[in-house]
Amino acid sequence: MSKVVLVGVPGMNDQEVESIEKFIREEAPGVEYEFLGKPVLSDDELVEKAADADIIVTWNQQMSDELYSKLKLKAFCCASTGFDAADAPSATRHGAMVTNAKDYCVDEVSAHSVMLILTMARKLWHVTENARDNRWSVDGIGNVKRLSDSTVGIFAFGSIGRGVAEKLKGFGVRMISYDPYVEKDVMDAYGVTKVGFHELLQESDYITIHAPLTEETSGIFSREALAMMKPSSYIINTARGRIIDQEALYEALVEGRLAGAGLDVLWNEPPTEMDKKLFELKNVIITPHSAYFSDEAQEQQLRITARDVGRILRGERPINLRNEI
Repeated sequence: MSKVVLVGVPGMNDQEVESIEKFIREEAPGVEYEFLGKPVLSDDELVEKAADADIIVTWNQQMSDELYSKLKLKAFCCASTGFDAADAPSATRHGAMVTNAKDYCVDEVSAHSVMLILTMARKLWHVTENARDNRWSVDGIGNVKRLSDSTVGIFAFGSIGRGVAEKLKGFGVRMISYDPYVEKDVMDAYGVTKVGFHELLQESDYITIHAPLTEETSGIFSREALAMMKPSSYIINTARGRIIDQEALYEALVEGRLAGAGLDVLWNEPPTEMDKKLFELKNVIITPHSAYFSDEAQEQQLRITARDVGRILRGERPINLRNEI
């Protein structure tokens, strides 16, 4: 009998824990299932508690080559869009499939990203403070550029990047995108101009990030990259915190080399002291990795994950396979 374990889901509520078990049992009747707890386990704890598991389902449990060598997994299933915790190259070497819950929250994350762009564009942090302080004016707000005269740069043009483009059409902005894996004619269909990375940095008034965290994208918004952006520009990140050099971002914001940032993700989650410095800056809006959330997305996320668990246990190819076995 095959065994599935759920572990490393610190943000999952009790109802979600019950629901994913229900959905997995519907997809794979008779499967042995064990909930190992919400916290992320140490490597030694995982080896001990998941020794007989065929599939690990998780959000945040971090894998490594050593862990795959000690476990006998058929698959590592990330119940999230991101699958950086899986260490997909190591999984591939050890014959384990990696899946994710692709596209379950395209509408939510793209809407959240546009919301953060609009928040920056209208400097809501400043005008709401004026209102609270009974300053019924735009005193001290500084320059505000008309949104329809702005350029929005979309970093990565997958499902969420395309969702952002669809939502921004009505605002009349110029849209450009950097994604070496998407053809020009695909972007043209969305009214988006394909550009190089340096062009994206130099021409954008707003850059919104929608790439997975990989070796290629980790830290790509480096000190040097941020220095190429306009001092009047804003950066939006609803993807993964480690795509941006966070210390360089903080310095650019403090020194006025960037106008502001809207962040749903940080370098460390929950935030450490390193991350908390950003909370002190008025021109930074931070949400707690909540861009994905809606009632509908919550259920779809779990159903997509359970569907691929069932397919794997039936010997079928999972829909959202992220590596080649």
